[in-house]
Amino acid sequence: MKKFVFLLMALPLLFTACGEDEETFVQQNYLVGKWEITQTGTMNAQGAINYTNYVNDANCDKDNYIFNADLTYQQNDFVNSGTCTNQSISGTYNRLSTNLTLRYTTNVGGTPQVVNQSLTIVSLTYTEIVVAYTTTNSNQLVYLKMTKV
Repeated sequence: MKKFVFLLMALPLLFTACGEDEETFVQQNYLVGKWEITQTGTMNAQGAINYTNYVNDANCDKDNYIFNADLTYQQNDFVNSGTCTNQSISGTYNRLSTNLTLRYTTNVGGTPQVVNQSLTIVSLTYTEIVVAYTTTNSNQLVYLKMTKV
């Protein structure tokens, strides 16, 4: 009799499923948004990253990256040479795990040239991202810490 009562109590568990909850889950794309550069860093001889505050011109907007859900991006670099000008780059991006590739077209001697810039996402939360890349001119590993605004 005890076995029969136990089976009756366990019977509703057989018809309970979790599949519906998993199907409606949508993963948040934390990369989408406007990111202001707050710090730059380089690795020291001991392997630690030394960060320094990123200095924007006080009379201009802050340098930033904007990543859109349609896989386009804009890099805004504000320079003050009497007046603030935005040396903006626009293009597309692709993210595969921690690899982030920025692709844009620039003119070299009047000829369009496609540029691919590879970055590694070191860490990414909803409010902060750290990316690393190697500079083309000095072959130095640089870290950018950015905050979402």
